[in-house]
Amino acid sequence: MRSSSMVIGGVTIGVLACAAHAQLRVAQWNLAEMRGESSAIDAVIEALDADDHAGFAVPVTILTIQEADNATFEYLLSNLGPEWSAATYTNHNEDNYGGAQACFFHAATLSEDHSSHDDTYVEAGRHADRWKFSLNGHDDPPVEFYVYSAHLKAGNNSSAEASREIGASRIVANMSEIPEGSRVMVTGDMNFYDNAEAGYQTFLAGGLIDPLGSGSWAGSSNSIKHSQSPRTIQAGGLASGGLDDRFDFHLATSNLHGLAGLTVMSGTYRSLGNDGNHYNGAINDGTNSYWPDDPTGSDALADDLHDASDHLPVVVDYRMPAVLDASFDACEVGTVLEGYQVACSTDFANALNGTVSGGSANLNWAMNGTGVLAGNSETGQLSPGNSTQVDIAIDTSVAGTFADELQITSDDELTQHAPATLSVSGHVLRHANPSFVSDGDNDFYVYYVEFEPNSGVQLLSIHFWNYQWDSDQARMDVDDVTTPDAPLTFLGGSWQNVGPFPISLPFEFDTTGLAVGTYVRPVTIVVSDEDLPGESSESLHATFNITVRDPAPQCSGDVTGDGVTDIADLLAMLDGYGGSDPALDLVPDGVIDINDMLALLGDFGCE
Repeated sequence: MRSSSMVIGGVTIGVLACAAHAQLRVAQWNLAEMRGESSAIDAVIEALDADDHAGFAVPVTILTIQEADNATFEYLLSNLGPEWSAATYTNHNEDNYGGAQACFFHAATLSEDHSSHDDTYVEAGRHADRWKFSLNGHDDPPVEFYVYSAHLKAGNNSSAEASREIGASRIVANMSEIPEGSRVMVTGDMNFYDNAEAGYQTFLAGGLIDPLGSGSWAGSSNSIKHSQSPRTIQAGGLASGGLDDRFDFHLATSNLHGLAGLTVMSGTYRSLGNDGNHYNGAINDGTNSYWPDDPTGSDALADDLHDASDHLPVVVDYRMPAVLDASFDACEVGTVLEGYQVACSTDFANALNGTVSGGSANLNWAMNGTGVLAGNSETGQLSPGNSTQVDIAIDTSVAGTFADELQITSDDELTQHAPATLSVSGHVLRHANPSFVSDGDNDFYVYYVEFEPNSGVQLLSIHFWNYQWDSDQARMDVDDVTTPDAPLTFLGGSWQNVGPFPISLPFEFDTTGLAVGTYVRPVTIVVSDEDLPGESSESLHATFNITVRDPAPQCSGDVTGDGVTDIADLLAMLDGYGGSDPALDLVPDGVIDINDMLALLGDFGCE
């Protein structure tokens, strides 16, 4: 069912309006200074919105008018409806030369840059107008384009052809004054009789492309391309002649063609109401099949076109740019251990869902990362309204803090929100590294100690470190200590988040009633990283080799083994101070410290 958003003469004709169009439909029409019937003109303008000849109906966004004298402009300004705005209108006393150029647009969808408006004299007392528009809500990057409307000299003679060539050349010259690479639509009644005409070739050489191709439009085989005249009756100032000329054009620069954003949708260029079956005749002669499924509507449209003007409107639909929507999903890294596989993904969406299939550009995306994200370099394509989720690899093999980026780009420069940059930061820690010595990585240790029998309960300890701990290494937790066999007993305790300082595990050895001999007691210590993602555990193995010896007199400070506690023993003790050499550990606690020095001094002079 066809409907419309137009308001003519203050009466709402249909309801197909929205706050802003999701499609861009551009129409051009020579209104012949409104010499036709105003009611027919109103009906045709309504039909421009309702036209689904290309497979869909969307409201017209831009309407350029040729032969727009002051009265025509004022009529349209008053009657098009509140959703329409007039672009800058200038009239250089052109009412006596076929009228000026006018442009109307939907302000909810487009904005005009008034400072960019320009007039170009194109001969025959007429000017071509240039307007610059930007697509509302599309400012990342801005989607901007220029629209020209022109009415070149009529006449099928060499003088008129020369005038049209001059006019086309001046429009092309004006195009060179705007920024290079600008997107340009050139619309209007060009009065070209064939594709070999110099003015038409000037447009093509100036960088404009004809959506219908640059081949011939002459003869009945090309009748579908024709736009003038839909009448065979000359009356009321409207020209006759039948539908056998292509005078009305919509040309566009190459960057408005293809499959990217803001490009001509293939198959949408048409002359409204031309069913291709009325060559050299009136458009309402007999049956019109412009809308094959609606012969009554087609015939009514043909009647209105016949009575409204001696030209048919030309309509072209443009697809809209893709809209990139990208975000991380569950990629809060925080602090993790080396090698931890972070669950991370990115959600990609082409967030613009066009009104019609193919009415919005596909999103061709590519991603590349830096630092811990450097391994991500996938590509993909999303049609309008679709989304996908892509797993993201985060490299946690190197310890340290990071703040890196994933950049998502598109090969279409008009894709909104592209490139997009997603950031991730965190801290990777080395695993805790337990060691029985402070200056090396040692997971095995044997403690050699001696006691006299019945010397009571002796205190022992096992010392170990989180070797080479710094801010890029996990702290260490003690999770389990195996219970040794009697007479060795673990006294228990809790040690968590161990960083730069050593752990001392307390044990006691009860010598009461023990026979002389050697008591070997293994102890397994299970430690783990602090509670962080990716934590792991590790075991240390210590052995107490405890000798219960005869209480024979001996020099306990004789660490050199020469039978006397003297200066040589003192120097040896000083040399090993702070270490863990069992031979110097006179007070067996796993570390050579002041207690061992005092024990040696207490035995100094023993022989």
